[in-house]
Amino acid sequence: MRSLYKYSLILIFLISCSSESDNEIEANLLISPDYQFSNELFECKLNDDYTLLNLESFFSNLLKNDLLNNDGMFDIEVFFPKSTYVSEFILNLKNYSNQDIYNSFLEQLSINGCDEIAECRFDKNEYRGLLLIEEESKMPKYINELLKCEYNQGFNYGTFRVSIDRFANEMNSLKIPYEAIYIQNDKSTNSFIWINNFYTKDFSDAISSDWINNTEANEIKQEFLENAKCIEAKMYDAFLLT
Repeated sequence: MRSLYKYSLILIFLISCSSESDNEIEANLLISPDYQFSNELFECKLNDDYTLLNLESFFSNLLKNDLLNNDGMFDIEVFFPKSTYVSEFILNLKNYSNQDIYNSFLEQLSINGCDEIAECRFDKNEYRGLLLIEEESKMPKYINELLKCEYNQGFNYGTFRVSIDRFANEMNSLKIPYEAIYIQNDKSTNSFIWINNFYTKDFSDAISSDWINNTEANEIKQEFLENAKCIEAKMYDAFLLT
């Protein structure tokens, strides 16, 4: 009888813990990112008879425009895929203000001759972003990795954020020149874009020695896999224009 009583108490304890755990998961599902900026990614392809030299000249002229002297209101970046022959690129408009600059930005591109040089998909994707790890000494040229990811069933940012915090703390302690950005569309919370920015040429060596071989890295990796899977990853040469 005493043994039965003991196991009954254990069962009650496990049920209560399970209930608390379920409540915690449900509460986490209600948590959304504290976004810091809006983000638009425009995929472009050079038109026939135009080269990267034409594109470089276009960007040089574009940056002379007074309307783009924005006092930190927004950033313009361009991503070139790592390839021997480059005909495609991505324009990234990162807006830190509450002003909608989408139409005015497209207007400036058109006025300066973007339509002649390249064909771009200017669909408004309405991403919003959060800087997870910030690198203070970043440079205008760097390596960029863009990963398109999906949450596993029953998971979202709320369940993922604990693992993100662990990852950020660990990476900050390693002092690797690195930046991580989380981008998501509010209308599609089951998917997100994760961007890695690397600010040294030998970043792969630093990650291999300092991060991958770190004992805590495997635990964090497993937590990431429990929450989400990344279905596409591409590397780019990235340039910060403004």
